[in-house]
Amino acid sequence: MSSFMGTPQFSHQDWLENAARQVDKQLQDDRSYQELSDQLKVPVHNQPSLSGLNELDYPSLPEAGISIENLCEISNVKRVPLPPELVEQFERMQCNCMMGLFPTIERAWLTIDSDIFVWRYEDGTDLAYFDGLNETILSAALVKPKQGIFQPHIQYLLCLATPVDIVLLGVSFSKPYHDVTADSGSGEMHLLPEPLFSIPTDNTYIVSIKGAPNGRIFMAGKDGCLYELAYQADDGWFSRKCRKINHSTSTLSFLVPSFLNFSFSEDDPLLQLSLDDSRNILYACTEKGTIQVYDLGQDGKSMGRVASIPLNNVVHSASLIARTVERSNFKPIVHISALTKSESTNIHLVAVTKTGVRLYFTTNPFGNNKGRPSMLTLVHVRLPPGFSASTVVHKPQNVHMAYHKKGTLLLVASQSEDSDLLWTISNDSFPFQGQLMEAHSTIPIDGRTWAMCEVTSGETNVTVDKPDPPSVVTQHSETPRQFVLLSAQGSHIFSKMRPVDQLRQLLIDCQGPDAEEVKAFFRLHKIEQACSTCLILACSRIAADQQVATWATMAFFMYGGEPQLHFTGTPMGTDGRMMPSNLGAMGLHQTSTPAPGMGHPYFHPAMTPGPNITQEIAFSGKHNGICLYLARILRSIWENNVTMDYPCQSSQGVTNYLTSRINGDDLNQILENVRGLSDFVEFNSRFDTGPSEGMMSQVPFSPHMMGHIDEQGRKKLQAEAQKMEKVSLQHIHDLIRRVEEVLGLWRILVDHQLHIIVSTLSKDQQNLLRNMSFKQLSTHATGKEMCGALITCLINRYLDDNATIDAISSRLREVCPSLYSSDDATCSKANELLQAAKINKNQNEKMTQLNEALKLYKEVSQPLQLPVVCTQFALVHYYTGIVDLCLTLAKKRDPQNLALHFYRSGEPQEDIQGMTAYMTRMECYNCITDTLAYLLSASVSHPHAPSVPKSPGPPPQPDPNRMTTHDAEKHKEEVFRMSLKSDDELFHVALYDWFFNANLTEKLLEVQTPFIEPYLKRKATCSSEAIGALDMLWKYYEKCRNFSAAARILSRLAERLGTDVNLQQRIEYLSRAIMCAKSSSTRTSSAVEGEFLHELEEKMEVARLQLQVQRALSKLPSNILDVQYALTSLDSELMDLTRLYEDFADRFDLSECKLAIVHCAGLYDGALIENLWQNIIDKEIEATTNMNPSLRTTNLQNKLLPIGRLYIKSDRYFPIAFLVKHLEQRSCDLDLNTRWVFLLMLDIGVPPSKLLEIYDRLFKSRDPYWQQVQKPLRLLEVLHDLLSHICENRAIIPAYERRSFTTMCLDFVSNYLVELQTMRSTPQQAAVVSHFKRLQAQLERF
Repeated sequence: MSSFMGTPQFSHQDWLENAARQVDKQLQDDRSYQELSDQLKVPVHNQPSLSGLNELDYPSLPEAGISIENLCEISNVKRVPLPPELVEQFERMQCNCMMGLFPTIERAWLTIDSDIFVWRYEDGTDLAYFDGLNETILSAALVKPKQGIFQPHIQYLLCLATPVDIVLLGVSFSKPYHDVTADSGSGEMHLLPEPLFSIPTDNTYIVSIKGAPNGRIFMAGKDGCLYELAYQADDGWFSRKCRKINHSTSTLSFLVPSFLNFSFSEDDPLLQLSLDDSRNILYACTEKGTIQVYDLGQDGKSMGRVASIPLNNVVHSASLIARTVERSNFKPIVHISALTKSESTNIHLVAVTKTGVRLYFTTNPFGNNKGRPSMLTLVHVRLPPGFSASTVVHKPQNVHMAYHKKGTLLLVASQSEDSDLLWTISNDSFPFQGQLMEAHSTIPIDGRTWAMCEVTSGETNVTVDKPDPPSVVTQHSETPRQFVLLSAQGSHIFSKMRPVDQLRQLLIDCQGPDAEEVKAFFRLHKIEQACSTCLILACSRIAADQQVATWATMAFFMYGGEPQLHFTGTPMGTDGRMMPSNLGAMGLHQTSTPAPGMGHPYFHPAMTPGPNITQEIAFSGKHNGICLYLARILRSIWENNVTMDYPCQSSQGVTNYLTSRINGDDLNQILENVRGLSDFVEFNSRFDTGPSEGMMSQVPFSPHMMGHIDEQGRKKLQAEAQKMEKVSLQHIHDLIRRVEEVLGLWRILVDHQLHIIVSTLSKDQQNLLRNMSFKQLSTHATGKEMCGALITCLINRYLDDNATIDAISSRLREVCPSLYSSDDATCSKANELLQAAKINKNQNEKMTQLNEALKLYKEVSQPLQLPVVCTQFALVHYYTGIVDLCLTLAKKRDPQNLALHFYRSGEPQEDIQGMTAYMTRMECYNCITDTLAYLLSASVSHPHAPSVPKSPGPPPQPDPNRMTTHDAEKHKEEVFRMSLKSDDELFHVALYDWFFNANLTEKLLEVQTPFIEPYLKRKATCSSEAIGALDMLWKYYEKCRNFSAAARILSRLAERLGTDVNLQQRIEYLSRAIMCAKSSSTRTSSAVEGEFLHELEEKMEVARLQLQVQRALSKLPSNILDVQYALTSLDSELMDLTRLYEDFADRFDLSECKLAIVHCAGLYDGALIENLWQNIIDKEIEATTNMNPSLRTTNLQNKLLPIGRLYIKSDRYFPIAFLVKHLEQRSCDLDLNTRWVFLLMLDIGVPPSKLLEIYDRLFKSRDPYWQQVQKPLRLLEVLHDLLSHICENRAIIPAYERRSFTTMCLDFVSNYLVELQTMRSTPQQAAVVSHFKRLQAQLERF
């Protein structure tokens, strides 16, 4: 059979997080309790329901097989008689006496006529009185004062109402408390002798007074009106310091005499006020049972009446819900109680009738909980015990007082004139149920009860959006609830019994756990819940509880169950991780919290009897009880952030400090509970030795098990289950110890001013801590690192004060040994040496201390926080120590050179181990490169600039530790020199990467190591970094005078595909490549080099054409998508002539480019060339359409002049005759001047004689075009202007050609005159003849 230890191995961190997940699971289960409206089966507000008729609403425990007849819900703590001085006062009563309670200050009060007496109900001491009134006191209340009006010593106000006036008295204590956790009633109470405010009642009888937390005071009037006593510090324009507002009629009632203030309602006095301070809603109940709702506004400062429901309507609605119940049970209403957000989300008010019936109301449609109240609707009727068919319990009768809070209902029913019966109804024994199930008990009370309340501990009301969990979840940390009943005989103090109190009482009554009652308790609460409750008692360290603790421990092991193995037919996987499983619940709780073992069992495929059968373990109640108790101890901090921002005003402004979210008292209590549980688990580890024979026979096995298992096989399986649970509990214990250590560390940090320690963390660490929960701090790897950082800051605080660290180091080793190991102590000692070296003036001693610190750091086996150590070395300028330490640790962290193998193998992604080693090494090398970066920055000499002083006074003293640029340069060269001596190839890679990224290419080119060339070659193979690497590589080859290799790298750069190099850069690379190739050919004249140079020059010529095409394309409209794509394509590679012509020049009709490509390729096609020239001319003419003739000819000349000069020497590509003819015809069409064409040709460089001959041939060709355009004399006019221009500019004709040129011109002119004579005589013809004759005379003189 396979052992559990044969499962796949996980790290300690994995198991810790696994254990933490079990805590998460228990917390999630604890949060699975039902909302009250769901328990009452009210799905929506307009579908009311009824309960109390079913036997399960009030389970009878003995009838359910749970023999706990004496499981009381409340216990009598003590009875305190009235102070003797008060008994005497009764004899003097003339008009009226009243009694009540002030639970917030632990006082009871008595009024006799106009006097009021206040005393401590706990022991009858501290009797105080006030006799400054002349009228009978009708009502009294203790209220909170408004902020900022009274002196701080006035902590409460005593509001007294008489028939004549209402007064406010100041209440103070001799020992005022300073926080919400202190006992406000610990000192003597004092009533100020003079009233703070007093106002007439206007004949209003005040029946009841209620104060709000924000200081507002509401009063119930006998006239049925709701009043408010408003007070302020000073009089206003329209308001007095103190005034009475009637909210039932008009807010201006204080301005009108009472006899004019009519109320149109019946005479129905208000009797009770109830305030929901979580929602700011006030409820009022009248004598006749009308319930009123008032909205105090979102901020609690306004007032608006929402609804008023008469009792008849309530009774009618209730009778429709409970049709089989007498209507008399629904009236009269004796008590109303507001349900805060901590009690229910959907149900807002409960009213209690004389027969104990509870009527639940809501003020909003369900789901609209953030809205203000808009109605009052009855949603549920809860009948008291005694209404089910088979019950033998008597129903409550004559209830005259009630109290309802947090699921507990107290009813005071009259038995006779001199005695009452106290009913306690609570659901504490039935948590996590799908329906409301309650237990109840009764206690007789001597005398008639005058007042009843719950003892409050002065806690503040914290507004929550989710109802509080059941008491079983918080019973380990909260004290039992106490209630006080006040009668003429004195005060009766009762304690609400929590499940842990009930178990404690059972153990004491039975004198041990071996009793049916204790066993029944485990059936009632279910094993893991009962085990968790047992642990509260078993882990107690109070000496008086040791016998109970022993009995609880025995019960824990007797009834905690055993782990169980199950076989299922569903494949479960093979990773050995925890997976969920369910066992049947025990006892009454079949729909309660998960059963024992519910959660995360292990499984073993290796142990399965069949191929598809898997084995699961369901942990015992003991195991899950420990997890559950741990989760409940940590519930308040587990998922909450450990710190919070605390803004502090300083001279620099507001500074936010991080302080502990866990206050000192809570921290101590949680730590105490965790230590108690840790001691319990460690001391009682014997429970994993195996089950007893008696328990073995009770262990059920799954019916899915394959084949027959005999007794021996069953024992083996159970032993295996025990072993598996033992391993799991070991991990839980590890988690408990880790939590204990983190809590202990946190307490040390709080004791040492946590906010100062945290402020020394880096900003990133502070932000990490700001968002870190206690769970993350305790169980995550980042949390452990944070603990280490906090310990380092704590140690540094001692070192900064030049204090020895031995004491704090010893305490840390004691409190948190796994967080502060021997290696940590070694590091602290090394740090102490560094601090000593920092202030040591003796250089020899300083170096000795630094070398000793370096040696200590090298000896540390656990991973160092290398950046922190390097920073410390840098502070003392020990930079060579940084290099030595980092290189040493890099080799220590990768002793098998896995990182180098990973690097040389091309960094394959599947090599996880190699990648991890590589990253680890790089972290070490980064510390060296960071140091180089700092020294490089410090060595740069900055120009001196005047600095503005930070504060008035003399100039600050220079920092002795600050380096000069000379020192920084010296240290930089030392580090650089030491680094280059290293034989660690990976370090050289990291170093060169740093040079590369820091743009220190010149420095990198100076490196002479065997690693630089392979580094650059490898880097060139990486596509993302190839350009930079190749750029460095050709420079490196050039520096080494390897011109041939440099030229080839440059050629590769120029021909590289991709847009990371543009065309202009490619041409530059080709230019440099040609220079290097020429340098190479001068050194080694080989045929190969010559051929390579020729190829480069040809590529350069084509590349220039490509650039011309690109520039031509860039002038086209950019909104054409094809143009953008073409421009990008031209940048991405060098192309041949064919592709340039076909894909770009021809496609986009770039005539100039086509002409250039044809010329470069040496191809001749006369028609093509003439066509290209024609396109060039026509496009330019078209582009100048909107210009005047003068500007148009100028633009045409500017366009054609450079092109003509480019091709003038190549007659084949510059067809002069065609160009002259075409230009003259277009000029004629456009009616341009007759001179610009031949002037353009002369500027291009056409000889005058050749140009004249071309024009002469053009004239003599008799082209019909001129007749068609009706300008037969146009060419003659041009010829005349050309000849005239030549005559005026004799210099354009060389002297040795002038005679022959003149003769030719005279011949041409004679011919032109003859032609003119044959033409029809017109004024234009006559003018041309005249011009030529004058020209003939000029030529004869030329």
